[in-house]
Amino acid sequence: MSTASSPQHGLARPDGPQRLATSSHQAAVPAIVCRVEGEADHTTSPLLQDALAKAIADSPAVLVVDLAALTFCDSACLNTLLRAHHDAQAADVWLILSGPGPQLLRLLSITGTDQVLTIQPHVRTTPHPHPAGLPVSDAPRSTAG
Repeated sequence: MSTASSPQHGLARPDGPQRLATSSHQAAVPAIVCRVEGEADHTTSPLLQDALAKAIADSPAVLVVDLAALTFCDSACLNTLLRAHHDAQAADVWLILSGPGPQLLRLLSITGTDQVLTIQPHVRTTPHPHPAGLPVSDAPRSTAG
């Protein structure tokens, strides 16, 4: 089964283009890939939170958050990612952050959240699900170096 959605447009500056867009699609395994593009800050993080909550509500085994096109992430964005991680664990969904850029990797490292969140350098169209029989909380936490 494959579902696709058009990008959900984020909050825009009154005088400018959109700042954040998200789109989700189902991958080959029971997974959803949520692609995040643009800037995630205190004004656009609610859109990101809504997109991640909807993806978690679909109860995939794996939710990959593709951050390769994310150009900025502040503390509100980081809080949104941590909340999604918590919500995913509660729903037995393995949340993977994929492709974070240098700015986000630095933020994750400085805050220690790279030790809490699962991070992969690239989006895999068929991510490896967490080991059978292990709750999500026991799955590998981070593959960042």
